[in-house]
Amino acid sequence: MLETMREKLMTASSVPKPANLQMANAFKQAAESLANETDRGSVVLAAAWLDESLTSILMAYMKPTERKDDLLSPGRPLGDFGTKIALADRLRLIHPSLLKSLDMVRRLRNDFAHIASDLTFETSSVKDRVSLIFRENEDLLLVMGNLLISNGMVSVDEGEKVKIENMVKCFGTKKLFQYTCAILNSALAVVKHNLRPAVQQYNQDPLNGRI
Repeated sequence: MLETMREKLMTASSVPKPANLQMANAFKQAAESLANETDRGSVVLAAAWLDESLTSILMAYMKPTERKDDLLSPGRPLGDFGTKIALADRLRLIHPSLLKSLDMVRRLRNDFAHIASDLTFETSSVKDRVSLIFRENEDLLLVMGNLLISNGMVSVDEGEKVKIENMVKCFGTKKLFQYTCAILNSALAVVKHNLRPAVQQYNQDPLNGRI
């Protein structure tokens, strides 16, 4: 199924464009890496994928450095996932809806990483958080659902439209969460592909050589 999804994303236009290929590969790579994870592993690894993709966007936008760029590394000034989300927002690099989804995944990751109790996708609070993530990305998930229906991979009653509830019932909460995060990862790949690096805002010879 993942290969089918990848092919459909890659051929979104008559001639595969680099952006389509990157989007398809980003989806497939993330989805495959999450496929056999536990509930906790799915959340933690999904957040790591999205963190890495966001980091890649920020690094592509900012001035390059000849030294190893550890400004965005864990423990560094901009190394926290939440800080990167805020920075991307302030720099207006990413659509607010996508940033909101990233922050939802980050918060869910924190729950799984820091709370001692054994959380699962059946835990009420987790279900509530994940449902919000699904709702925030409902349009994208329904596109995926209709694509799967057209390929005979998901069935609904005749005349019934695909809904989030149908997809949860078909895949289960964990699997649909994995696919949602893979979609978010593919969206970040498109952002990076279309990104233009920051340009300098200062005059190379300020005030005719006077500071």
